[in-house]
Amino acid sequence: MAFENSTATDPKDLLQKLVTFLVAHGWTSDRSASEGAGGWTASLHKGGVYAHFRAHLGEATQFLNSVPDVGYSIALYLGSGFSGGAGWNGQLTGAPIQSSDAASARGVTMTLTAAAIPNYYFFTDATNDNVVVVVQKTGGVYAYLGFGTSLTKIGTWTGGPYFFGSSSGYYGHTTFGASNVPGHDLTSPCMGTAGDSFGGCCTFVRAAFDAFDGWVTVGADALAATSAIGYCGKIGASSVGGLSGSNTLRDRIPTYIENANWSAPGEFQTSLTSSLDGRANLLPCLLWAERDGSGPGFSPLGSIPNCFVCSGVGQGFSPASDYVIGADTYKLFPYFAVLKV
Repeated sequence: MAFENSTATDPKDLLQKLVTFLVAHGWTSDRSASEGAGGWTASLHKGGVYAHFRAHLGEATQFLNSVPDVGYSIALYLGSGFSGGAGWNGQLTGAPIQSSDAASARGVTMTLTAAAIPNYYFFTDATNDNVVVVVQKTGGVYAYLGFGTSLTKIGTWTGGPYFFGSSSGYYGHTTFGASNVPGHDLTSPCMGTAGDSFGGCCTFVRAAFDAFDGWVTVGADALAATSAIGYCGKIGASSVGGLSGSNTLRDRIPTYIENANWSAPGEFQTSLTSSLDGRANLLPCLLWAERDGSGPGFSPLGSIPNCFVCSGVGQGFSPASDYVIGADTYKLFPYFAVLKV
């Protein structure tokens, strides 16, 4: 396993450091170059999984947006190929494509600011197949991106590559003038949620089952099929829960959260820690997919490797502190934990 903790001057510097980290740990760089008005693009692959990144510095994201606001971020989506003649959001081979707009990929963002980044944390596992990036944006505000070659599967099915971010691509730089927005000026909820705070989809899994073969959009509901928030042909759900009312799908599958507001966890979340024995329980980030058939229900796909629901921070544990269980060390953040070594 590999871990790196340092600082970065801006999103472009952060992406360049991530490229260096990934290349040092088994990923091959296909392109790392300037793009747009001061931005930076990078594409890397491991096996047949290709990760496409874009650092934005005072730009709009290249995703189809709710409001094309300019901002600072790193955006991500996965695919299965790279074309040197195509721009960042034109890497369409194997990428999540929405039927209503086949000209560009769908993806996720980690919204940042123009200020220097005081801490970033890069994680990979023993095979370097699964990567998590956590960024401390300001004093106590954290955001993230993550991706990998396969979920930890439940059952037998084809596929498994996945990626997630703090915010959807659709609402990447958008806050509608609101304050206290998770993923923007509040810490993001646990990775794998069923949607960002505005209802955009920010977790995707590539899977083939029943008659479907494509990208499952975690958090998409029936409304998403006629909008542009990320629906790619199959509805997914998450036991981690979600922030937006219509996209939580909490009445369809078992979830960990008792309310949709991660800034005010319910009794179940707070009971996962104990000051008596210094314990912070870790729950898997379990993802589900809607099945074909009449009266469709959901089946579990699997869990996000090395990432966990955890409410230890603020209940005896400090942000970015290490938590040791046997031979394993976890890095704790508000609402989630990541396996470190």
